[in-house]
Amino acid sequence: MSKSKNEFRAWYENDSAGKSHIKVKGTVTEIDGSTTTIVRANPQGINPRVLLLRLDVQPYSGSIPPHTAIEKEITYDELSTKGAFSDVTIEGKTDSFTLKVEADAH
Repeated sequence: MSKSKNEFRAWYENDSAGKSHIKVKGTVTEIDGSTTTIVRANPQGINPRVLLLRLDVQPYSGSIPPHTAIEKEITYDELSTKGAFSDVTIEGKTDSFTLKVEADAH
C-alpha cells in the first residue's frame, strides 16, 4: 500500500441535522489484493488538538493474491465539535504524516 500526504485532506462539515463532523479523505494504492481502511488510533496521542488516525491494511485472504495495484479512495468521518482538532496525523505501518484541518470545505 502506498500513500502520499498530498493525496489526503481533512475538514469540518455539518450534516443535514446541523451536527459538525471532521472528515478525512485520501487516495491509497492497494497492492496484490490488500484492502485499506482508515480508523481512529487507540490510544490517541498526547496532544488533544491532533486527531490520530491509523491506516489499517489487511492482506489478501485468498490462496493466490492477484498481482495488481489499484488506487482506492478512503474516507473517515467522526462527529466532532468544529475546531476541536487543528491537525490530523495519519500513521501507516512504517511512516506517518500530519495534515492541517482546512478552515472550510471546498
